Amino acid sequence: MKNFSPSLQRLAHFLISMTLIVYILIKGQSILVPIAFAALFALMLKPVSNFFERLFSNRVAAIFITFLVALLPVFFLITFFSFQIVTVLGDLSGLMDQLQMGIETIVLWSGENLGLDADQIQEWLTNNFAAVLETPLNFITSSLSSSTVMMTSMLICAIYTFFFLLYRTAFKNFLLTQFDQESRTKARSMIHQAQDLSQRYFYGLLLVMLILGVLNSLGLWLIGIQYPFFWGFLGAVLAIVPYIGTTLGGTFPFIFSLMTTHTWWQPLAVVLLYITIQSIEGNFITPKVVGSSVKINPLAAIIALIIGGALWGIAGLVLALPIVATLRTMFSYFDILKPISELMSVNIFENADAFEKKYDEDRYRLISFFQRNQR
Repeated sequence: MKNFSPSLQRLAHFLISMTLIVYILIKGQSILVPIAFAALFALMLKPVSNFFERLFSNRVAAIFITFLVALLPVFFLITFFSFQIVTVLGDLSGLMDQLQMGIETIVLWSGENLGLDADQIQEWLTNNFAAVLETPLNFITSSLSSSTVMMTSMLICAIYTFFFLLYRTAFKNFLLTQFDQESRTKARSMIHQAQDLSQRYFYGLLLVMLILGVLNSLGLWLIGIQYPFFWGFLGAVLAIVPYIGTTLGGTFPFIFSLMTTHTWWQPLAVVLLYITIQSIEGNFITPKVVGSSVKINPLAAIIALIIGGALWGIAGLVLALPIVATLRTMFSYFDILKPISELMSVNIFENADAFEKKYDEDRYRLISFFQRNQR
């Protein structure tokens, strides 16, 4: 490698820029999150809008029809969940005593088989029963109290999505003109690949949610849990939030089974059901349906989820994977960022020697970005 002549000015510019970007992402969350979701929704709906635009030769009419087609299933789901939530919450007040009895049955049964003292177990239940319920019930309460804010954000997101679809040609041409004529073909390919990746990711995610909803509902119905389709598809919808959503999706029907059943095996069967389905989903369904489009390794995905959650909370967890997958695709078009794209790839274990074979040149080294221009 050539003698390295560092540029303190470039280093200072980089650190200041990164600090400003993180600050803007945190402080501008309420503005940027709906825009990010709208951009991804627009990419997902673009093929549908193109189809109707070819039929009617009018983009505005095509977008309205696209919205109707897309919103009908959403409206059906919201209506279904609203009625079910009202019914379930209406039963909760009369089921708290049954829940306590259900927890006592399981804990006492476990204590007897483990040789624990029954009086100590009973004392522990008396002192800690309220704390056991505090977390999930607080989650339900906070979710209901923030419904107005959520509906407002959804409306704003829908408006953004409409205009992204309406002005998509102008946005694309604006991005292309930021590159010179020699690089424009590569830029066009990068944009098309990013669009295709986002579309395949979200369509794959919807398919995974449908499969999980059917499997969860069928299993709960066989176990004999009330409202199996509500709990099954609620878990499928929550699965859009990695790790946290899947845990909550199984916790709610487990607690409800303690309230409504009088046997120890049904709550246990609910736990085993969700563990089995999540194992199948994590090792087979998602890698086959969604994994082929994301193409990032688990370490990169975990880091992305941690950063996304730290910056934007639940919204960041949902957006982390598609954004990072898109960034990886974009990185592969710039020499200095190609090694990072390779480092994020799903095949990094098999292609560990690619860095020495393909990227062992000065133009691929990150440190060259901070090098003073040589005249």
